[in-house]
Amino acid sequence: MKNQFKSLDEWLNWQQDLHPKNIDFKIERIKSVYDKLNIHKIAKKTIIVAGTNGKGSTVAILESLLHESNYKVGSFTSPHILKYNERIKISKQNIDDESLLKAFKIIDDARGDTTLTYFEFATLAAFYIFSKQDLDYALLEVGLGGRLDATNIIDSDLSIITSIGIDHTEFLGSSIDSIANEKAGVMRSSCYSIFAGSNPPATLLSNAQTNNVTFVFGQKHFSHNIYSDHWKWRGKNGAQIKLPLLPLTGDFQYNHASAALQAIEFIDPGILKNEPSLSAGLRNVSLMGRYQKCSKYPEVIIDVAHNEDSAIKLFDNLNKEDKKKTYAVIGLLNDKDAYTLIKPLAPIIEKWFVGTVDSTRGMNSSEIKERVKSLVGDDKIICYENMNNAFEAAYEALYFNDRLIVYGSFYTVSEFMSYQRHAEKKSLNE
Repeated sequence: MKNQFKSLDEWLNWQQDLHPKNIDFKIERIKSVYDKLNIHKIAKKTIIVAGTNGKGSTVAILESLLHESNYKVGSFTSPHILKYNERIKISKQNIDDESLLKAFKIIDDARGDTTLTYFEFATLAAFYIFSKQDLDYALLEVGLGGRLDATNIIDSDLSIITSIGIDHTEFLGSSIDSIANEKAGVMRSSCYSIFAGSNPPATLLSNAQTNNVTFVFGQKHFSHNIYSDHWKWRGKNGAQIKLPLLPLTGDFQYNHASAALQAIEFIDPGILKNEPSLSAGLRNVSLMGRYQKCSKYPEVIIDVAHNEDSAIKLFDNLNKEDKKKTYAVIGLLNDKDAYTLIKPLAPIIEKWFVGTVDSTRGMNSSEIKERVKSLVGDDKIICYENMNNAFEAAYEALYFNDRLIVYGSFYTVSEFMSYQRHAEKKSLNE
């Protein structure tokens, strides 16, 4: 007898343990269930976004640009920060529980004895929901890698690879070449593929050539220049546009916006002629947990930075701001390199408040301390058994003009936002 769960939480709790592995690169399983769902097409056009960092930003920018141009857009991203429903959006709105429950039931009925991971279930739910929406565009964020990721069972019309860095080495390999090879798996023959950066690994270039992919990259085939109150973008096919600054912090975000505009020039160039819609699309980009300032006095910044490259970018953002006494709360998953995540920020952090994130994959706070104490000194690190205790202790240490950075994982940011909401409710009721 198939499941008769009545709530989203019941379905999600069950999905956690359905498949013996949390991540399992066996694309045949999800493909077999997808075929049973008899989905003709998930959207008129599909764009897939892979990369070590910047996938979520690129999808959010594309989503906003297309939405403001009056197209019906579906987006699938992961992980979520506050609610599972964030993973699937239609016209920039989180999907409702009822649609998810219906999709889960249909997928469960179709799968037979085939087991699916939590992420595979989410991916199929997104595809099923999209297929019923008559979408102009579906935007798919790769979960991990590209070649064997669940999202890659769809043949996309265009692919974007945002960046290549060292992460998830147990699945993707420990070299830039091996990781680039996995990301290159999202490319499709006779389609465009865009690299958002300016220096693509040779592996991407050779993959594109071998597979007859039209491959372009930033600051060569398309480019941008940032000024004090605007930025300019030039596309490969000749478009030149003056645009408002992004609501996202960090010059690197313009790589993502530039790649998004290049995708539009390739796939739907008429959009670029409506500059008011483009400007509105950029102004209205919404993205949680990316150098997000939660309060001013004391200043609190949250960031989902969870690998070396993103930690360096976080430091660069901080370094451009006024110098302040700065503290950090960090929580990590156990597959992360604590040393390379903490090293970029070590010179500016007065004290580290280290917690254990609420996940079976969470790295114990004492293990984090053990890995980095030679870098920052034993006396600068305080361990806590959970993230809430780390947040409380950090707040107690803060003065009015100090700054607190919360980073290390989506889980860390999620727990902080929940902690903050609870604290706000508590203060209102007192």
